[in-house]
Amino acid sequence: MTLLFLFQLLLVILLLVNACALHQPTISRRSFFQNAIGGVASSALMVMPSVAAAATDAPSFVGTFSDPINHPGGTRTIELVGEPIGDYQLARVLGGGGIGEPKSYTLPAAVIGNRAIVIDFSPKGGPRDFSGILEKNGDIRFLRDNNKWPRLK
Repeated sequence: MTLLFLFQLLLVILLLVNACALHQPTISRRSFFQNAIGGVASSALMVMPSVAAAATDAPSFVGTFSDPINHPGGTRTIELVGEPIGDYQLARVLGGGGIGEPKSYTLPAAVIGNRAIVIDFSPKGGPRDFSGILEKNGDIRFLRDNNKWPRLK
């Protein structure tokens, strides 16, 4: 493993720890993610300025996916929100229509380069920090349960 990879892994861990520490019942989800990502990213950029110049590959996660294992028939569309902060990009997941889920919903998320996405499933009663990685074929595989979202477009 390279030093840069280890540094980026440390940033992801710090992001999750920082996000958990910032959680207050009165804070909005948008503010929660903006504070978590902004604090960690700005600290990282001060330590390692070359990260600031790195182009984000967040568009790799943009697209429409299905969830055939947990919610057949439903779709999830990932869209980017705002401007990137170094290698980090806020996003949202627009989904629904599958078996056993609401007709539609929106979930906040954060994309880390072309490597990982962290989705807040708490609006659906799930975990706040569900992490997934982008596979070579464009699908998303979630680390916690090994579920896959195949890319539709």
